[in-house]
Amino acid sequence: MSRDCPECQRLWREYAAATNQHVALESQLRGLEQGSSAADSLSQEVSTAATARQSVRQAIHQHETAEHPEASGAPAIED
Repeated sequence: MSRDCPECQRLWREYAAATNQHVALESQLRGLEQGSSAADSLSQEVSTAATARQSVRQAIHQHETAEHPEASGAPAIED
């Protein structure tokens, strides 16, 4: 991540928001009885949030690779 790059900053903020949403939904899902209609519905939301999180993660990787190839010491993005 380049601290001077507005796109890096935007992508990392977006990743943080997507991660927070994904984790919050997973936490809610754990509190529900499996197989209930509420759990089934929330499970779909968790899946959508996970996909959004992965998408932003890929965007970060693509941006850093294309725009900041010298940043080989960039932090790894792991779940």
